[in-house]
Amino acid sequence: MKNMKNNSHIFNLKIQKIEQICLFELSWGEGQRLTTQVNYPSNLNQLYQDWRQAYLNFYQSDNMRGRIVNGGIAVINIDWHAELVKAESKLMYEFNRWLRSAELYEIRAQIARGSEVSTNDNLIVNQEVQIFLTCAPIELDRFPWEAWEIGTEFGSTKTIKIIRSPLNINTEPTTLKPKNNTRRTRVLAILGDDKGLNFEVEKKALKDLEKILYVEYVGWQPQETPSQVTEKIINCDRT
Repeated sequence: MKNMKNNSHIFNLKIQKIEQICLFELSWGEGQRLTTQVNYPSNLNQLYQDWRQAYLNFYQSDNMRGRIVNGGIAVINIDWHAELVKAESKLMYEFNRWLRSAELYEIRAQIARGSEVSTNDNLIVNQEVQIFLTCAPIELDRFPWEAWEIGTEFGSTKTIKIIRSPLNINTEPTTLKPKNNTRRTRVLAILGDDKGLNFEVEKKALKDLEKILYVEYVGWQPQETPSQVTEKIINCDRT
């Protein structure tokens, strides 16, 4: 059995809303491009706001169980979870109905075709599809694009990943000064009595690193006072 590599196909999709028209531009490969425009649903923004409010109501429901009316307590029994599910269903239905527009058929078909690749044995295997999505204005970017049912009408079972990409990327180039790799690190080796102790092993270990280290030795001699040894160490640090 032949081993097959896990290939991926990459698309860039830019969506821009101008008044009540949305421009879709799909690009891939070596300059290939598809463009189209489709009417923007007038009720999509309101459905999004309804879903957003239902979401907030559900997660704040512990503080919304009752209110005082005419000196008494009127209990509000609202199933906020059911309201959230209903608002989400309405939003997703209209969102996917819009994206199933006939004007977007070629774009959907091209993405679905990108999930398939022919092998040398004329077999069709699935490959990963990544879509880098850019939206403008911000209201478009808030929609649940990851839930777009792109490949279902073409029978594609491969997961299509949608990756959000910002419209503008403004970063100042960072200028790094080249490091001086030829300069060796200075090491001060403070040894004891050269006559009383044998430091040959330590010196050999440091010598083996002389390509990257500059080693200066300071040792104590019997005729030297502690203050004289200290002075030598200080003088080495200043050089």
